[in-house]
Amino acid sequence: MTAHDAGPAVPGERKERGQLVASLGSSLRSGATSLGTVPKLLEELLTTGGWMDFITRLGDHITYEPDEFPEFVETLPLRGLGADLAVVERLIGPRPDLLAILYQLTPPRDRGRPKNLDDVQNSSGDLSAAADEGSAVPVRRKKQPNGNNVENIMRKLARDRPDLLEEVTSGRMKAYAAAVEAGWRRPQTTIPLTDPEAIARKLLDKLGSEQAERVCAALSQLVAGPDSDT
Repeated sequence: MTAHDAGPAVPGERKERGQLVASLGSSLRSGATSLGTVPKLLEELLTTGGWMDFITRLGDHITYEPDEFPEFVETLPLRGLGADLAVVERLIGPRPDLLAILYQLTPPRDRGRPKNLDDVQNSSGDLSAAADEGSAVPVRRKKQPNGNNVENIMRKLARDRPDLLEEVTSGRMKAYAAAVEAGWRRPQTTIPLTDPEAIARKLLDKLGSEQAERVCAALSQLVAGPDSDT
């Protein structure tokens, strides 16, 4: 984040962005998400990139770099939202287009996320006093190795398969199923080790008769042992 001198002439568009940031931050902190205005405000900031260049109601000209979106979210008002990335992610909901933007702007979260607003307030002291000073909350997400967890799959879907991302965010498909469909993950299943018939039924349901017969033949060969052909 960089604070500039706004100068005598204040561009109207930057002031409007500042009002947008202030309104969104206020709604997030007050929990007023049921009015339906928060997603619209968030969508405008994400799609226009207005969060990177705005003027606060106090006349401070604030700019952020593209990789500083987490800092913008966590910086207290009026220079940021004073909120949390997990809250922003939940508010986006089933919008693969906005999720794709969010994932491009944020690094993978660490195992300590999500943090709620109480964590933000407690780490900063009094919210209103800290807001006047424009201080930032020193809580940043750390990059984690790529893997098969849900967020990494969602990020990869947002980048490479937005069609499957929409299936996942709409609830029609699980993230792991989408990864299998995309060819990034091998199909897996859980077999209840209760009795032979339950195991057989599970395999038959998942594999179909042709593959199940191959498994049966392979099991017979393994049970018979390496000397069965002699």
